Amino acid sequence: MVQLLDVTLRDGGYINQFNFSIEEAKKIVSGLHKSRVDWIEVGYRNGPAKGSAGLGITAETNDAYIKALREHSPNANLVVMLHPHNVNSDDIHALYSLGVSLVRICIRKDHLEEALETIRECKKNSLKISANFVRITNFTNEQITDMALMAEAAGADLIYFADSNGNLLPENVRTLTTSLKSVLKVQIGFHAHNNLSLGLANTIAALESGIDWLDSSLRGIGRSGGNLATEVFISYLERYYGFPKYKLIEVMDIAEYVQDKILISGNYLTPQIKDILLGMMNFSTDLMQPIMDSAKENRIYWKELMYELSKRNPNMVTNKEITEVANIIKKNKREFQHL
Repeated sequence: MVQLLDVTLRDGGYINQFNFSIEEAKKIVSGLHKSRVDWIEVGYRNGPAKGSAGLGITAETNDAYIKALREHSPNANLVVMLHPHNVNSDDIHALYSLGVSLVRICIRKDHLEEALETIRECKKNSLKISANFVRITNFTNEQITDMALMAEAAGADLIYFADSNGNLLPENVRTLTTSLKSVLKVQIGFHAHNNLSLGLANTIAALESGIDWLDSSLRGIGRSGGNLATEVFISYLERYYGFPKYKLIEVMDIAEYVQDKILISGNYLTPQIKDILLGMMNFSTDLMQPIMDSAKENRIYWKELMYELSKRNPNMVTNKEITEVANIIKKNKREFQHL
């Protein structure tokens, strides 16, 4: 049966600047463990890509935080994600000493060698390692295969592909899963985003294609359009397969806790308009603010600017191109107007 990894405290941190209290984190970890969720990700070590400055405890995931969670839920499989440029050998040794069950290393195609070296360092410290390829829709199939093989050779125990932009369709997920399983000896995992409300559909496609690991979060909280909701996926498994690997009532209770205590709106499972557009156009959330700023500066409609940019290669969109396209729209006298 597939291994389920909950990312509420890590990916869910994007909705509250990672400002979970220690008691909230303990409650979420213990609730997930009681629900029999296999693996529980508790945060980033030393921050997401741009570091932990100004962010809460699950962006830093320091020794004291991990120790508190371990003491509170001694038998839970705790998971930590890291960006290679944010950590050193002392961090990696500390994660091992604190009893972290799995380390997930973010891999981008422009920082491959640094990531491979981090995998090797983790291996030296006897840590279980997942190589997580983020923004997978920015890779060609050949790049994905070649880089996954290199990560496996460096010592990764598990290869993940993440639909960070929320752009994949079920047929894309089936192709990726089947392709990776045909060349890799290690297990494969998939991280869905819900920009196009395809989180469950894409996860089912992965499941039917033989995926080994899957990610989800309570109430679907996460960056941009959010993730597959843990409680929805567990409900689907029980409905479809007819046997309860996980504890349905317990997971509903902890999901309800997150809804009442963490969420600003109980309707989070419906992606916002901007997140739907980002997913459809295969744009990273990093592009959103430059697009909004350029649209405001040039008095043009931000949705129109996004749409015109999407006609270009989304992997190549830069701030320079945003400005260039905004100027073209302005020149053509497409003035900003409210709906």
